[in-house]
Amino acid sequence: MRKGGIAVAPPPIPLRERFASIEENMGPRVRGFVAAVIGLWPITAVVLLAFGLMWISMLQSSS
Repeated sequence: MRKGGIAVAPPPIPLRERFASIEENMGPRVRGFVAAVIGLWPITAVVLLAFGLMWISMLQSSS
C-alpha cells in the first residue's frame, strides 16, 4: 500500500473477521470435529486423569 509515495503496511484485520474467514474455509467435517473437541474437553480431561491414576497405581503395585 502506498501513501504519499511511501510504502505503508495495510491496517490489521480485526480478530473477529479473521475468525469468520477461518470458519468459512473449514469444511463441515472439520467444523464438527472442532466443535466436538471444544465441547467435550471436560470429559477428555477426566478420562486422561483416570488413566494417569490407573497407570500410577499399576507402577506402585508392581514394585
